[in-house]
Amino acid sequence: MFIDRKPAHPAITLLLTAALAASSTGCTGGVRADLSGQTERPAQALTVRRGDLRTRLLLTGELAAERAEELVVPRTSSWELPIRWMEQDGVPVKAGQKVVELDNSSFASELDEKRLAASEARKELERAGAEARTVTAEKELTVQQKRAALQVARVKADLPPELFAAREVQERRLDLRRAEVELAKAEEGLAAQRQASTADLDVRRIALDKARREIRQTEEAVGALTLRAPRDGIMLVADHPWEGRKLREGDSAWVGLTVASLPDLSSMIVDADLSDVDDGRVTPGMEVLCALDAYPGETYHGRVKDVAAVAQEAPRRPLLRSFPVRIRLDRVDTNRMRPGMSVRVEVLGPPVRNALLVPRAALDLASTPPRVRRAAGGTAEVRLGACNAAECVVEKGVREGEVLR
Repeated sequence: MFIDRKPAHPAITLLLTAALAASSTGCTGGVRADLSGQTERPAQALTVRRGDLRTRLLLTGELAAERAEELVVPRTSSWELPIRWMEQDGVPVKAGQKVVELDNSSFASELDEKRLAASEARKELERAGAEARTVTAEKELTVQQKRAALQVARVKADLPPELFAAREVQERRLDLRRAEVELAKAEEGLAAQRQASTADLDVRRIALDKARREIRQTEEAVGALTLRAPRDGIMLVADHPWEGRKLREGDSAWVGLTVASLPDLSSMIVDADLSDVDDGRVTPGMEVLCALDAYPGETYHGRVKDVAAVAQEAPRRPLLRSFPVRIRLDRVDTNRMRPGMSVRVEVLGPPVRNALLVPRAALDLASTPPRVRRAAGGTAEVRLGACNAAECVVEKGVREGEVLR
């Protein structure tokens, strides 16, 4: 097949030459292009500098009231009581307002029984008193009769003996002696009756007083099962001892259990948790910056008050252990701060002044000991000090102004 090859037009030749030149510069410039269109940039140069560094350790915590008035289940004859009703968590309450009501149905039935027992005890006391008065009156009448008989026998015995026969005189003396003995017996019987009736009535009065006291205690217990706010404030429902939730209606509560509290908002502190892997990194007196998650733009300064000596297990995650940390704030905002609010805690370590600082990006922390990557190539071992999120203090292995990658 014959093909006619004619010379190309000069303008077309010029365009083709420019295109080839442009494509050749894509392979020879400072940034190499690959087939996918992406560019591979050179490693960024990092420099060892001298400056100050301060470590920062982030913790999570929540606000808590250092002082609070607790509402507890009162002491009653029943050890365990169900919660019949309770006010909502976090609502403001007034002094004297009902906030928790415990079930008092068992005490109501007991109260009726105690009132019936007290009524029966009162009736028994009245009956015993009337019976004692009757028997005592009979004994007193017998004594009076014996006393009159004694007077008659004494008169007869005092008559001149020469007027009567010797036998009659002797009989009158015997009658006098017999009257004296009978009067003494009657008086002893009266005294014994009075003593016995007094003791019996005392026992019955004690039983009645006991029944009335039990009624009063039961009435007080029924009244005490309605817990009221001791002052104006915010009510916080207490946590369930082992279920990791707030108490609610229907839960069982026992004597002495705190079911709610009224915190003192002027005594707000922060309770945080330090993981056991960071043991020793937080000590009392360290400066702290706190930010409420609800108000992230506001920062509150404070200091670590104390750190627990023993790590505690999480209630529902026993493999996680942490040290409770308590933080005292320099300023408390009673308008915003409420117990239970989550807090971002930043613990500031002691500042390191005029130290050599290496960017963390230039460190190979996976090796032992750590190494830095030199910009000229290769690595070098270093000895590190304190670190923050961006830099580390280097104590040995590099010099100021050295370029790393």
